[in-house]
Amino acid sequence: MSTDTLMTLQEVETRFDVLSDVTDRVALVNSVYESDLEDAFSEMETFIADAQTWDLEAMEEAARKFYLSHMSFHREIVAEIIAEARQVLIDERRAAVKRLVNYHREFSRWLNSLEKKYAA
Repeated sequence: MSTDTLMTLQEVETRFDVLSDVTDRVALVNSVYESDLEDAFSEMETFIADAQTWDLEAMEEAARKFYLSHMSFHREIVAEIIAEARQVLIDERRAAVKRLVNYHREFSRWLNSLEKKYAA
């Protein structure tokens, strides 16, 4: 997505609806049921990589606040998925959980620096 076209709250909200759906599929890491975790993880990583390129300075203030709020919420949801994974301990999902932990660590590092930049 071009960074110079995503500026309104409605546009940002619509895009984050996709992330919510993908994160729900990532949460299946804690389920014994068959699921395409590779696809879900790849979609989440691709979405976040794209979202990290969005120009926050060019967004409406409400859109920027929503963006930061939703990214913070995403960080917490992923942390909850990891915490649950550590409780349920599904052996065949161990590699996926490790991937999620690494993703969360890198994402949190990036988001923490962004939050410092926009702290009010």
